[in-house]
Amino acid sequence: MKRWIAASAAAIILAACTAVTTIDKTFAAASLTLTVDGEAALSPLHPFQEHGLVYVPVRVLTEFYPARLQWDNKLKLLTIIDDSTSTIIKPGSELILYYGNASALEGKAILRKGRMYIPASSLNLLSGADFRLDQEKNTVSIISGSVSTTVRIPTEALAAAEDHPKVKIYAALKDQTTYKGYILEVNGKKHKFSWETPRDLSHPPELYYADVNKDGQPEAVVILTLGTGTGIVEQEIHIVNPETWKELTVPEAWKAASQLVSSSITSDHNDMVISLKLKGTSPAEVTLRLPDRAEDGNISDTAGIGTVTYYSVESGRLVAELNVTTGFLESIGSLKLVYKSAGSGMAMVPESVTFIPFKEYPATIKESGAND
Repeated sequence: MKRWIAASAAAIILAACTAVTTIDKTFAAASLTLTVDGEAALSPLHPFQEHGLVYVPVRVLTEFYPARLQWDNKLKLLTIIDDSTSTIIKPGSELILYYGNASALEGKAILRKGRMYIPASSLNLLSGADFRLDQEKNTVSIISGSVSTTVRIPTEALAAAEDHPKVKIYAALKDQTTYKGYILEVNGKKHKFSWETPRDLSHPPELYYADVNKDGQPEAVVILTLGTGTGIVEQEIHIVNPETWKELTVPEAWKAASQLVSSSITSDHNDMVISLKLKGTSPAEVTLRLPDRAEDGNISDTAGIGTVTYYSVESGRLVAELNVTTGFLESIGSLKLVYKSAGSGMAMVPESVTFIPFKEYPATIKESGAND
């Protein structure tokens, strides 16, 4: 069956294939070098430029993508096999058989000294990876895509702490759409953690270096995004002592805020009235009135807290901002939660919470005494 598929693929490709072009033997004075995720490629083969295109060895795919290569010497076909499909390439052809259909490359596949090369732009089609040509450094860099993997630790950090370039975070293993583990580097020392998150390239890790527990030594604060959606942002916080690599205990923001905030939503004639009572070092009572909303069935009996949560470090303090909702997707403002150190300094607890109303929802905020 596989032989029949390969033969059929050869017929499709050969129909559009002219004789393999004689390769220009005039090479640049210095060969291009190849990197994968910032690290020198394992393959000794060099990329090159031909007819205005950058070519890379097909074999480099196996360094960052779960694929294996199979060469049919009789049919002169190379098959790239991964978990979901097989891609068939013929030297000299601009067509490949991809997911059972013929797809065009930017240029012809080239067989040189028994090794297959394809236009670097084809990497995106085959694996989701991108490439970058640096003429000054004479380097072709491959940036593995959202579904590619690597068992190597990339030398390019995902993030670095502002004003502290020696505090960095790397992905330990990219498993298709998931980062399986992270490596934290602080002043030249590295440690691996088993944190797992989606590979959301639009929400990279955030990193701070500050003494958030006020013990006289800065901690590495790592903020990871677990997921986003309509009206939802979920983040995860990790605070690490870089001397011991132990994590501080930090209650999730919505749980911490729930300790300091109570709420009720009641009707008053034609209006809906929202009441919040804030505890902590600066207690307050908040009242918001929604005109002509008494019969609105989308409004709950109590306010929702934390479907959107963002962590950050401000002036050396760990803070979280959480949205406050009256019902599905309707936010009326946000809570700013400030943490403080507790006990031996290896735990953080909520200290204060402040309500920040949106302009379209005017609020009456009354400060109250600590014993009120």
